[in-house]
Amino acid sequence: MCPSNGLIYAPHMAGASILCATDLTEHSRRAVDLGVAAAKAFGARLDLVHVIDDADSWWPESPGLEEAADQAREHTTRYEAALEARLQEEQKRCVAAGVETEAFVVRGRPWRLIPEVGQERSSFLIVVGAYGSGGERAVDRSGVTERVLGSTTERVIRAADRPVFVSTGEAPIPDGLAGTRWLVGTDLSESSLTALSWAKRAVARVGGELHVANVIIPAGGEEKPDEERTWRQVLRDQSKLEAGQKLVDYVAQHAPGAQHHQVVSPEYPSHALCDAGVMVEADVMVVGMQHQSVLGRLLIGSTALRCVRIAPMPVLLVPEGAR
Repeated sequence: MCPSNGLIYAPHMAGASILCATDLTEHSRRAVDLGVAAAKAFGARLDLVHVIDDADSWWPESPGLEEAADQAREHTTRYEAALEARLQEEQKRCVAAGVETEAFVVRGRPWRLIPEVGQERSSFLIVVGAYGSGGERAVDRSGVTERVLGSTTERVIRAADRPVFVSTGEAPIPDGLAGTRWLVGTDLSESSLTALSWAKRAVARVGGELHVANVIIPAGGEEKPDEERTWRQVLRDQSKLEAGQKLVDYVAQHAPGAQHHQVVSPEYPSHALCDAGVMVEADVMVVGMQHQSVLGRLLIGSTALRCVRIAPMPVLLVPEGAR
């Protein structure tokens, strides 16, 4: 049994929840919308959390600055009350959408507290926005426009020990994710089964469509006769055929009924996967993450993060062996 089965079945257990982090800006509304849709899809409670970053908080301790310190504390109290009021408005919006919702404000470093709160609340999924309070920014890399992720989002992805759903893209999120298409990127390894298992059962819950894609590089020299091709090109061509059959067998064994796609591209796997997502009109992309050790969490695969930076649809990142 795939190690993620306990996660995907969590909505059937009492108290199962999805944690949605919001910075209460306009840019984070999409994350809340995705959290509501996921909560409906999995039949779970939605926990809204706003984290006040207290990294720069300090109170003057000099005897002559007591008044300034008191004023600073009073300002902070009013600020927190305003944030709580705004969070309650978001909570009401979620409840009006038909989702049981709890909301709370906590203080600390957001990237550290969000995964910790997820553990404390036994959340089987964390939902975050792609951008910080400054909104969307992008850079051009090798002719491809990549988003600049909010620092909190990227750190949460690295630190979390459970799936993280990032609300990338701009298309409206279907109500309850009903009838959505899910594209899973796989390298055909055992470690990618966690992501495939998540997607397979999610698709079953929402009545959606599952697509599985594997990216390989082109052999090169296809237009030449075999005697004019290099040995590397011939071997790559044979490997492509073998990989294609392996993909067919992999899908037949682990996700019967899913549509499979062998993507032959000289681009980065992340770029090729996103192109495949556009081709099949996927609503959600699912990518596995291989990070088990502390060092591994710092060196999380570039494919997963690049998918988040360029994908035109929400991306679900599933850690290997997620519990």
